[in-house]
Amino acid sequence: MKRALVLSGGGAKGSYELGVYKALMRLGIKIDIITGTSIGALNGAVLCTGDYRRAKKLWLKMSSNEVFNYTFKKTKEYPKIAKDIIKNKGLKFDKAEAILSSVLDENRIRKSKIDFGLVTFNLKNRVPKALTKDQIPKGKLVPYIIASATCFPMVEVKKIDGEAYVDGGYYDNLPINLAIDMGADEIIAVDLSAIGLKQKVKDEDIKIDYIKKDNKSEFILDFDPESAKRNIKVGYNDTMKHFKKMDGNKYTFKKGHLTKNYNNISDYYIKLLKKILISDESKIKLTNILKNRRYQNIFLNIKQGKSLEKEVNSSLEYLGSLFDLDTDCVYSIEKFNRKLIREAKSLNYITLDKNLKGKMLIGYIYNKYMDSTNKDSVYKRLFNIALIFQKDFLAALYLIAISNRYPITLKSDKFFDEILNSIKKDVK
Repeated sequence: MKRALVLSGGGAKGSYELGVYKALMRLGIKIDIITGTSIGALNGAVLCTGDYRRAKKLWLKMSSNEVFNYTFKKTKEYPKIAKDIIKNKGLKFDKAEAILSSVLDENRIRKSKIDFGLVTFNLKNRVPKALTKDQIPKGKLVPYIIASATCFPMVEVKKIDGEAYVDGGYYDNLPINLAIDMGADEIIAVDLSAIGLKQKVKDEDIKIDYIKKDNKSEFILDFDPESAKRNIKVGYNDTMKHFKKMDGNKYTFKKGHLTKNYNNISDYYIKLLKKILISDESKIKLTNILKNRRYQNIFLNIKQGKSLEKEVNSSLEYLGSLFDLDTDCVYSIEKFNRKLIREAKSLNYITLDKNLKGKMLIGYIYNKYMDSTNKDSVYKRLFNIALIFQKDFLAALYLIAISNRYPITLKSDKFFDEILNSIKKDVK
């Protein structure tokens, strides 16, 4: 049985792959083959020698200025920057080649017990080259690795024996088929969610574990040590979650903590749901609730005695995103909840959200419930909000449910009362 690690292209996102490799080492998962395209070929070449520390050291000191003699401004106008770079015939890769040549040791790569393969593309002949280390002539391994990572037309082509080679992403940005050809029976494929063609997997029976980086907007040529540090952590966390050693989706939690959290608050959470949404059993209100698919599923699960943990976890992660909590940490549920409380306490309701949703609405719902002495009147008001803004209502409900343990005091905004009164009239 041979297991392959397949590493995709993705430029500056590639540090994520180091985090995946670190997690695989921690889990004791043995790798027999590594294939890569573009930055995946560069990472794979170093990692097949087992030199994780060397690869990490390179990433944590590598900046775009050092690699390309070009500094990228932090902006959302990356398409325009890319267009300007292409117009000026691409970035020089000389400095990058010098750095990479000092790190990539051909002899060590060839002597490694881990087999290695890469994908590049002959620009003149329009022919892909999927090569193992044994198929590459001696003395040419490093040039071919660099050719695989030549992100043309933003980077100048790489010449080998008079032929122009460019990024392997022009043919296969996730070289699973190359790994299969090299004898892999089982594959761990790391997808950086970057632009590039992908070939259809030739063997549908092969076991493939996909670990995919979120499609966060990062310019593939903007190398930055701080971003690399975060990506390594996220790659590690995502891999541990994939293999069920940690919990969470966008955020990462210690094993078992989400279930523990749900068990602690579920009774109160469900009680609140029932009081707000179905305490008034008028046919009109029940019909409105049951027309909503999300609430349909929630109350069907309650009726059947099923867990609402998935719904609760969705709400807490939504709150994490709204409050911009770091995604590269491993949280205990206590730490995560405390951070939510801290962020919630700092909210200042002065400027209204034009869309009437998000943090401000959640704060309004929380305050209305916590500050009211007449809960029955609050239930009626919150019912209308819950009907229109399900996601924010359920998130606020989560804050209310944890408030006994983590008290929150938020500022109120009277403008919300006026707006929501008008909404209530429209709903009627």
